Amino acid sequence: MAAGMVAPLLLLAVLLGGQLPACALTADEAYVFPPTAALPYAMERVAFLPADDLRRDMASDARYVPPPGTLPPDSIPPSTPLRCGAVLDGTAHTVRCAPGPPVGGWVLEPPTRPTASVVVLHGFAEAPRLYATLLQTLLTTAPRSAFASVRWVFPYAPLYGSQLVPSPFSTVHAWYDGSSLGSIFDQLVNGTDVGVVERRLLNGTIETDRLGLFFSTRRIEAIVAAERRALRRSRRRGGGGEGGRDAGRVVLLGHSQGAAMATHVALLSRTRLDGVVALEGFVSGARLLSRLPAAYHRGLRGYRVELVAGGADAIVTPTLVEASARIVRRLLKGSARVSYTLLPGVTHQSFFTPGHDAVAVASVLRRFLE
Repeated sequence: MAAGMVAPLLLLAVLLGGQLPACALTADEAYVFPPTAALPYAMERVAFLPADDLRRDMASDARYVPPPGTLPPDSIPPSTPLRCGAVLDGTAHTVRCAPGPPVGGWVLEPPTRPTASVVVLHGFAEAPRLYATLLQTLLTTAPRSAFASVRWVFPYAPLYGSQLVPSPFSTVHAWYDGSSLGSIFDQLVNGTDVGVVERRLLNGTIETDRLGLFFSTRRIEAIVAAERRALRRSRRRGGGGEGGRDAGRVVLLGHSQGAAMATHVALLSRTRLDGVVALEGFVSGARLLSRLPAAYHRGLRGYRVELVAGGADAIVTPTLVEASARIVRRLLKGSARVSYTLLPGVTHQSFFTPGHDAVAVASVLRRFLE
């Protein structure tokens, strides 16, 4: 084999299979790509759970146990187990397991012909299945007709070992390695002046997992494209013709680190969306994006990006969300409508269970689907 062909083949093997072919390394060689120091590398992660592991995780009745002192007991959402092929309790939506790429998670199929899709990006989580409680709440809180024809697509973020992403758990699902933010995060969430927090987000000492963000962005783009195709097929089967751009809306909904990921997609991606809702998140890599405008796409998006803060959120504070919205608005420079919304009294997870806070979040989302 020509020497010039070796590197491209090894790269292809990494992208497709997550590991090098056995013949590529001797028994005592360590796999490191791209070249780094001899330390655990953050891209050594499980991008997709095996189907059986995914089903076991979904069906678990285990209740979330947060690190001591982080959440009061009455704010911990109950577990909502899922069963492949069964109707989600209290709703008319059916659970479909989709363990393979690009979803690597599950889909809630509506009882009627789908006319819209919401791609949900969960937050930094030891057990992403807990977001089933959020979706169950949204479906039962809003009027039955509001989400009756909406597909909910729920991919699991890659699985990291805690030695790579500091966590009280042995493993954690994360869209990218955000551990570099740890040294300054307290300053970001404790800041009371929006201008000061904005400058801290632009701090040159904050490292960014650009490779992790890149891979997750490309995966989300693939999910969005698949949803476009699914809505077009549904429209054809329903006698609505080819559908084209009017086949249905695809909206990206993220929470916490998932909101940061959704915001990143809004900044960098050319994929066609009908809106991005970022619940209690922030902007990642702000300094890099502000200094390298060619690194992100400035083309007209034609949709709205809404950064939503919880007025009582002590984990991702309103000041941090508002500072992020300012940065996003400046970076996009009119290519998308960027807004900031404050929901009084809402905490980081209070809208997971029925009540006023869930109604407020459902109302935000409905604006993007009507």
